[in-house]
Amino acid sequence: MRHLAGSRRKQGGKTMKPLDILRGLYVRSPPFVRQAAKPLVALVPTSLKFGKTYARERARIARAAGDPHFAHEQHLAALRALIAKAHDGSPFYRALIDKAFGPGFDASAFTPADLRRLPVLGKDQLREAGEAALAVPRWQLDKAETSGSNLAPPFTFFLDKDRSPREMAFVYDVWSRAGFSEKDARASLRGFHLEGGETSLHDWDPALRELKLAVFPMGTAEVSAYLDEIDRRKIRFLYGYPSAIELLCRRMRQLGGTPRAGIAGILPISEPLYDHQRALIRSVLGNVAFGVFYGLSEKVAFAAEVPGEDGLYEFNPLYGVAELVDKKGEPVTEPGREGRIVGTGFLSTGMPFIRYDTGDFGRLVELPTPGNGQRLRIRALAPRRKPDFLISFDGQRVVTVDLTPEDPALFEGIAEIQFYQDAPGEVLIRYILDREGSLSDIERLCLYLTEKCRGKLAFRLEEVSRLVAGRGGKRAFVDQRLDVTRY
Repeated sequence: MRHLAGSRRKQGGKTMKPLDILRGLYVRSPPFVRQAAKPLVALVPTSLKFGKTYARERARIARAAGDPHFAHEQHLAALRALIAKAHDGSPFYRALIDKAFGPGFDASAFTPADLRRLPVLGKDQLREAGEAALAVPRWQLDKAETSGSNLAPPFTFFLDKDRSPREMAFVYDVWSRAGFSEKDARASLRGFHLEGGETSLHDWDPALRELKLAVFPMGTAEVSAYLDEIDRRKIRFLYGYPSAIELLCRRMRQLGGTPRAGIAGILPISEPLYDHQRALIRSVLGNVAFGVFYGLSEKVAFAAEVPGEDGLYEFNPLYGVAELVDKKGEPVTEPGREGRIVGTGFLSTGMPFIRYDTGDFGRLVELPTPGNGQRLRIRALAPRRKPDFLISFDGQRVVTVDLTPEDPALFEGIAEIQFYQDAPGEVLIRYILDREGSLSDIERLCLYLTEKCRGKLAFRLEEVSRLVAGRGGKRAFVDQRLDVTRY
């Protein structure tokens, strides 16, 4: 870390600030490093922890939200800077751009419409390109990796070292809509490896003002201890996987207790937030606010749920260009039609991602225009990582967010459920009953699902002691073993 803090290196024409880099290093450090650094980092004032870059980005995001012309101009300038950097620094992208636009390419005249002349790129093309896709030397970047999905191998890519404060500006802008600020503490459920091993239930990180709660196990005894700790630290925000927050609320209902100070906001990450989860959480905690956003490890697109419009996402034009394309790669222009999300990212540009196929889906609500500040709006957002599709007997995709009930009463007596599918039309419902639950409770839900899907799917039931979880403790709502891209 000494060589990073002791110099101010240039990365793609901007100064890499040591504090910006060190903030990201703390979060990504091994547990023993964070444990040693916690007391010192906790003493750093909040303004210094986040820094000038963060403050400047928050101000820019706020101005763009109320000024479509400013948003459009910033969007256009960032796009042109990215294209110029990719053309100048990356042999891979230079070849693509020159093939599309010919000799004498001038990035200063580039427009969002010009992006369509470039190919949509997937992981395979970028894997093959290797370091030729980088626009800066390799040593200036952090190595990162996706976990893979649908039997696809992990994908290795590279990110700017000083991205952390700029990314957090977008995240905290969304969280502020739920009342959360940089000075607030949060209780986190993210499948942490906690100090103390298997017997440790929670861990307080004073540097991040974060109470880390173990996702497994999470019975009533553990949740009772969590409530005591949440009360002791006067925490009013829950952060983490929706599946874990939902289970926490179910256990609270069993205990007949909630945090004494109340919960003001929910900050969900990494998984889709389903309507039935939102309804259950509100039935236990009251009319809490949700700070919901969509982002990707590759930093190519960022969207926030529109306040008061559950399930409606608006892409931030300062973060990147978001497109919706059909199976042929053509733009989706008709509201209500589904398409794949393609992103061109501005946040981290050392390895440019230009027209990157995210593999995620959404239904068009409103196209980006200069008049709306280049803000694409979509609904029915379906992430690639844990696909929320079930496949019917006739090979059609059934979106589980449309299938599952919003009424919490239909989940009475049921602690957890998970859909498992390895054949079209056939779905196994794995379930865990509450302490007072009975077979009739899961049969009631199964009957509801059978009637709603009108013969498209057939359901079987299997009681289990624990649901299949992925890396980091996520409980996938759909354990989908079919290749959904074939349907």
